[in-house]
Amino acid sequence: MEVKQAPERFQENFEAFDVVVTFEERVMDQVLDDLNRRPVMLMHPVLVINLDVKDSHEEAALAAPHALRLCSLIDASEEWEDEIERIVDQLYNETGRKAIYAICWY
Repeated sequence: MEVKQAPERFQENFEAFDVVVTFEERVMDQVLDDLNRRPVMLMHPVLVINLDVKDSHEEAALAAPHALRLCSLIDASEEWEDEIERIVDQLYNETGRKAIYAICWY
């Protein structure tokens, strides 16, 4: 699993990712809008998942291990497409943090 090196505008990146994690629903909406405007060429699924986090150092510090746990659960799954509901439920049960998600295609 790779993690981007620094903040970047998703709209300017044309790599095909397996998972995109956002931390604001507004940002998730922008990512989904961008993905839905792109032509589907590869038939490669991408999971876009949001953990809503208030923009503060304290909340970011609390959310970081939850985001890591989410990524670990996704990475450990055989087929995240079939297991995403279980993964989201497990994350909520372990952390109390509700994730919302959508699946798009490259």
